[in-house]
Amino acid sequence: MAHAQSWCPPGATWTYEAGMSLAGFHRMTYTHDSVVAGYPAQVIDRYSAIQYPQPPPGPTFGGPPYITYYPVVVITREENEVVYTWQGGAWDTLYWFGAVPGDHWYPAHINDTICQPLVVSDTSTLIIDGMALRRLEVAGTTVIERVGCTWDMFLYCPNLIIDGPMGMRCYSDDEISYQLVSGACEQLVGMEEKEQAGTHVFPNPGTTHFTLDLTPGPHTVSLYDATGRMVHQQRTSDPRPVVHSGELPAGLYRIIVHQEEGGVRGTTWVKH
Repeated sequence: MAHAQSWCPPGATWTYEAGMSLAGFHRMTYTHDSVVAGYPAQVIDRYSAIQYPQPPPGPTFGGPPYITYYPVVVITREENEVVYTWQGGAWDTLYWFGAVPGDHWYPAHINDTICQPLVVSDTSTLIIDGMALRRLEVAGTTVIERVGCTWDMFLYCPNLIIDGPMGMRCYSDDEISYQLVSGACEQLVGMEEKEQAGTHVFPNPGTTHFTLDLTPGPHTVSLYDATGRMVHQQRTSDPRPVVHSGELPAGLYRIIVHQEEGGVRGTTWVKH
């Protein structure tokens, strides 16, 4: 068994349900390092694809997904087994991986007088892809080293944590993959888009171009910006096609690959 890097290893990506009556997902990705208030910090972005319910007699979910992208949603740092988050001009505790039963902390940036503490009730070890990860039961939810909270990235007042449609779909990084729901991690109603082995993009991040690593056969490659607008499309039978992107602005892009024999694959690419 290997020892796990406690927080934000290369490739760290979290995918959560859109929540409540919505269909879709929020994907959080560790993108780069920074320095905030004198501390080395990690920057996490968010890509969301959400479909909204339609009232009767319309369909349950109508129209294309609403796509949003925010390049800086969460800023974190880790010190002495504690993961801190930066909000409102201050650092506050997000997770305490070194906690033992009876230890507690308060939800990040919640007034301590109106919220009960997050009390650790039990600890154990979870093995994921050969990694030994500490698991904490905290105020009715689960916090896993490296993975974080299986409800949402942020823990809320315990009385607001209820069983429901929200929750983590999956977590992955360059070394491990942890999936809590069956099927595609990034699935929308009426879509069969999957991010599978065989669809890789490099360099990522990149600047003037990127190369795809595809399965053999003809494909149609479509590139969408963070608003959901198609900005490029090309057909190719090359298993390693080069897509030129020099004229595109910096930001997050969604790559959709349609295979001629059927099937849709997706991945993301960041242009610096």
